[in-house]
Parts: sequence; structure tokens; C-alpha cells
Amino acid sequence: MNVPAALALPGDGTVPAARDVGPFELTEARLLIEGEAAALAATLITAEELRALERLLEAMDTANQAGQGAGRSEAIDHEFHNAIACATHNSAISAVVDSLWSMRERSPQCARALQKSRSKGVLPVVSEHRLILEALRARDPAAARAAMHGHLKRVLNYLLDATEIETLEEARAKMAAQRHRFAIGEQLARR
Repeated sequence: MNVPAALALPGDGTVPAARDVGPFELTEARLLIEGEAAALAATLITAEELRALERLLEAMDTANQAGQGAGRSEAIDHEFHNAIACATHNSAISAVVDSLWSMRERSPQCARALQKSRSKGVLPVVSEHRLILEALRARDPAAARAAMHGHLKRVLNYLLDATEIETLEEARAKMAAQRHRFAIGEQLARR
């Protein structure tokens, strides 16, 4: 059986192609997986895990307000999402969520998109994370899923906004270069 390189498994005689997962694909996967992880965590989370999430939110808020940079806030954001995955008490779910975050950190496409977003001043939004925590605290799976979906849909919108602005700027620069080129050609034709 011929397996496409992108789907090949280690040890099956083929080498998987290097993957540079894009930020939109990755965020879509996170939305699907982390939404369900939040729903499950809402039914299983312990009081200590809730306190740990509260401390992470406080640290995220402090980092954002102190202007410690996106790197510190994003590291806390990573810890927050991984803590929710761990609160499912399912090591497979924890591993998948951690793997998605690892892809985000290794992907050149994601790095570019995050840099665009950071350059626009986008930091992890504490209020969005607070809604997730409150749903977990209420032990409401539907609300936890909805809060996580809402948060990650907004992340998608931040990425789309940053990408749209850059794409429009590139298109304007190309058009200006074309206008300049044609103006030179027109001047040469008049001579």
C-alpha cells in the first residue's frame, strides 16, 4: 500500500515529510481538541488544579501589565492551556495538547504569524482565560467548551487581522512598484 509521505508513520519504511503546520490549521486543531479537553476537565478538575489556574491568570495579568513582553505572557498562556489538559487526568489528551503547543513553537509559519500579531500589540487576553476558569470552577462542561471555543476563535481572528494587514501592505507595495515601472516606460516612450 502506498502511503502519502505526509501520512507515513515512523518505521513503515518511509520518512515523513517535514511539516510546517500553519497557524490557522494549528489553531483549528486546538479549537477542536482543547474545547473538548476543557469540557472533560470541568467534570474532573480538583480544587488544587483550579488554584493553580488562578495563579497562572494572576501571573499572566502581571506580565501583561508590567510590559514584560509577549514571550513571558505566552509562556504562561502555554502553562495555562497545558494545565487544563492535565486536569482531564488523561495522559493522551495532555500529550496531544502539549504536542500542538510544541508544533506552534517549532513552526516557522506560526512564528511569523505570532510575530505579526505581537507587532500589533496582541497579548494573551486575561478576560478570555478568566471565562474558561470560571466555567471550570462551575464544573460546567458546556460552558467550559464554549469559553475555550470563544477564546480560540478570537485567536484565529487576531491572526487573520495581522495577516490581512500585511497582505494588503504587500499588495500596495507591488502595485506602487508596477505604477513606477510603467511610468518609466511611458517616459521612455515619449523621448
